[in-house]
Amino acid sequence: MGDYMFMGQYEHTIDTKGRIIIPAKYRNELGDTFVITKGLDGCLFLYPSNEWQDFVDKLKGLSSSQNTRRIQRQFLSKAMEVTPDKQGRIIIPGILRECAALEKDVIFLGMMNRVEIWDKSRLEAEEELEENAGVEEAMDELGISL
Repeated sequence: MGDYMFMGQYEHTIDTKGRIIIPAKYRNELGDTFVITKGLDGCLFLYPSNEWQDFVDKLKGLSSSQNTRRIQRQFLSKAMEVTPDKQGRIIIPGILRECAALEKDVIFLGMMNRVEIWDKSRLEAEEELEENAGVEEAMDELGISL
């Protein structure tokens, strides 16, 4: 397991060809080639190659069941390796742009061992939900104290 510590939030725009610049802060840790896939809650996940391999190993280790197959399909069927160009841009394939409703304004979120890519308005709606649901209650439920 790598000691990745992706954090912070960066706004970028995606062009009509699906190209987007990976924030400079994330580029080194993501490496020359990394994996993009459908995430959870309506976003995309970016994983450095070795973190992706750790994740795939976890998926392989699950006992065979309908839920296991659903989870494997969710992440593996849309996973693709990408390599940024000299400007630090990648092309997000159309199928993944659709999954995350990415059109123009995009937000990158650092999430420890991965990066999430969100459509800006979708993330704002999600954050509104979180505020109403109460992060404090969720922390209490998970036994997280500060």
